[in-house]
Amino acid sequence: MQLINKNILYASIVTCITMNACTKTAPEKPTNIIKTPQTDCKVSLNDLYGHYKGECKNGKAHGQGEAIGNDKYKGQFANGMPHGQGTYTWSDEASYTGIFKKGQINHVGCDVVDMRLRGSYKGECRNGKAYGKGKAIGIDTFQGGFVNGMANGQGTYIWPNKDRYIGKFKDGKPIGRGMMKYADGTTEDINN
Repeated sequence: MQLINKNILYASIVTCITMNACTKTAPEKPTNIIKTPQTDCKVSLNDLYGHYKGECKNGKAHGQGEAIGNDKYKGQFANGMPHGQGTYTWSDEASYTGIFKKGQINHVGCDVVDMRLRGSYKGECRNGKAYGKGKAIGIDTFQGGFVNGMANGQGTYIWPNKDRYIGKFKDGKPIGRGMMKYADGTTEDINN
């Protein structure tokens, strides 16, 4: 039995050499390639820092380009910030396409600080910012209390998949006890 295996191995090697049929298989490319920062052209938003490809002016992203960090943005830049028409994609793959101004989604009305909530706002306003009770609808939705454009007080935060958090917020972040209601109908008590 061993003699047969040796003969098959020998025949395979000879065939490979004489027919020039030996091939090396290339190693698979890794799917999680670490992107090195482009240091000669700066992007000014931390969540977009990582890799930039595009037009540059005075060492900053300016003109058409694409920035990839934790989040991604492809579109127009000015002075290192998304500015003009573009598409912003968050790390959870939710995205917004529209007009940006100085790194923020540009919308009309009361200002809402959280980019994921920018789009439309209905509610109370003070000094051009969401203040009091209101509802902001962007990629995500928040209905409840606002102070200086941020979620503050009791409210409900809803993600695109219809999961929702009901509880108190301070400076845009949940605090204290709250409840997650998942789209599948399950609930979970949360203590932040």
